[in-house]
Amino acid sequence: MNIYTKSGDSGETSLYGGSRIGKDDGRVRAYGAVDEAGSVLGFIRASLIYPELKESVRVIQRRLFAAGAQLASDEKGQAKLQDVITEDDVAWLEKIIDDYTDRYGKSSSFVIPGETPVSALFHVARTVVRRAERHVAGLAREESVAALVLRYLNRLSDALFVMAKLEVIENFVKIVADRIYTISKEGKTMSAGLCEKMCAAAFKKSEEMGVPICFAIADAHGALLYFSRQKGSLMVSVGIAQQKAYTSAVLKMSTAKLGREAQPGKPLYGINIADSNLISFGGGEPLLAGGRLVGGVGVSGGSVEEDEIIVACALEVFGNYLKEGGCEFA
Repeated sequence: MNIYTKSGDSGETSLYGGSRIGKDDGRVRAYGAVDEAGSVLGFIRASLIYPELKESVRVIQRRLFAAGAQLASDEKGQAKLQDVITEDDVAWLEKIIDDYTDRYGKSSSFVIPGETPVSALFHVARTVVRRAERHVAGLAREESVAALVLRYLNRLSDALFVMAKLEVIENFVKIVADRIYTISKEGKTMSAGLCEKMCAAAFKKSEEMGVPICFAIADAHGALLYFSRQKGSLMVSVGIAQQKAYTSAVLKMSTAKLGREAQPGKPLYGINIADSNLISFGGGEPLLAGGRLVGGVGVSGGSVEEDEIIVACALEVFGNYLKEGGCEFA
């Protein structure tokens, strides 16, 4: 059987149910955009390495197929459909949105796509879904369209937005984990175990204070060695914690001290212009072993005073390690 039927050569196509309409009809544009969204999601699923996201995308693809079938059916065809969009489908998307937002925090600014290839594709899918939603909304003003299809598309664009953010964060965590494994294996700097103990102390204090934070450790060259983020911490704190760790390592001084030394008339005035990654407010401290720099630690999430209190807990763990004879920096 040939894949081509020639029945569309006149510029018309068939709906499920038997009706014929023009290929430029609003209904065709609507289910065509839904089909396009499903195809982009297929590209995403083939590229993903995170099982949780991969399975979620597969579920969405199946539900988009059902939504497209509803849009591609006339009244007679719609009466025959058994797999349609339901309240449960909308609720599932809302749970995805709520769960991922609770886990990784709300975005406080506009997002420019492109941090990772897959996250950029999620944004492509999101904009295609928005286009499908516009077509369906227009169609609904002229013809009968299931309201749940429109609601599903509306929630889906939001779900794809948080999935894009999740992919960026998971990718970042993987990079950090790979780096920790490599450095620990080579034995060139602090072990993952010590980093985790320092982080645990910081997290314990932050929980006592009710201040969700991001925690970072850099090696002696300022390269990121360890990172962890508490649920509910601000997205902006992800970058600031890393910058604090970097600053304290490359300048061998606390970020609070840099803030004082970078004031007008002081020796380091204008240094932030030379290196935009430097942070000149408290929460970052150098890590010194026997007077030798071995790294830097950064905390971000609360006020300057709160960050300094929390980072001090991590420094206490580091100091106790040295007192107990830690020698992994030799």
